[in-house]
Amino acid sequence: MFSTAQLQALAAVCECGSFEGAARKLGLTPSAVSQRISAMENTTGHVLVRRSRPVAPTQAGRVLNGLAQQVALATADATAILSGVKGGQAYEMVRLSLAINADSLSTWFRPVIAQLAQERRILLDLHIEDQDHTDVLLREGEVMAAVTTSANPPPGCQVEPLGSMTYWPTCAPSLLAGRVPKDCHPGSLPMLRFDLKDDLQHAYLRQAHINQEPPIHYIPSNHEFLTAARLGLGWGVLPDGQVRGDLTNGTLVLLEPQQSIIVPLYWQRWRVPYKTVAHVTTLAKRAAQVGLSH
Repeated sequence: MFSTAQLQALAAVCECGSFEGAARKLGLTPSAVSQRISAMENTTGHVLVRRSRPVAPTQAGRVLNGLAQQVALATADATAILSGVKGGQAYEMVRLSLAINADSLSTWFRPVIAQLAQERRILLDLHIEDQDHTDVLLREGEVMAAVTTSANPPPGCQVEPLGSMTYWPTCAPSLLAGRVPKDCHPGSLPMLRFDLKDDLQHAYLRQAHINQEPPIHYIPSNHEFLTAARLGLGWGVLPDGQVRGDLTNGTLVLLEPQQSIIVPLYWQRWRVPYKTVAHVTTLAKRAAQVGLSH
């Protein structure tokens, strides 16, 4: 139904965000890229990309971009086998889209990044999303694999447990300084929240049977969230691997020493046995074995 050239054009437009960028990537003219996209749109009866700046795929475009990624992976696997490269790694770099939460990326998942950097075989397309929502990207075909809290994979996907992340409700000592005990209540102290999807702080409040809604600061950056906690802007629920040193040296303190949040994580991926996806799966499971609780 679609030629490889058409799928490559769509993938390049989605990656580059413009017909001009896609043309440079493919060694074509912008007009040739546009014609290939238009031909696909005529075939499907759907608009595949919004002609905005940057160009963005529609829902139908995301579905077909997922197909384009599958074709690229299958081509890379076949090339690797024909080339006799061990481990299924092709000489030409192949793109892998992955959904992962910011806390995992900044803690236990780092060895995966280090290994891929050493291999120089895979181009990562990371989608940073809350762990409760990453499986949606997999379900919609935007990513090939995802770190998620869901044990139920979408159709055509499989799931494996990774382990659990431990989170602690923490704050800077300065946030508590000068306050009387009744004002040191988590429901009264300013709270940090990543964004509206971030439920960790409220999960802690529910677990501690605290019904009071605290004043909230929104800090949609993993690094700046930690910095804000260190500076005493508010309290937040932070991963053990990120705050262990701060708790040891006193930069941060625990609000409740016995109150931790345990978040089980799962690895979901396409069921089709692409060697590139399987390779990253192996790396992720190995890193999780070391960096997560079991």
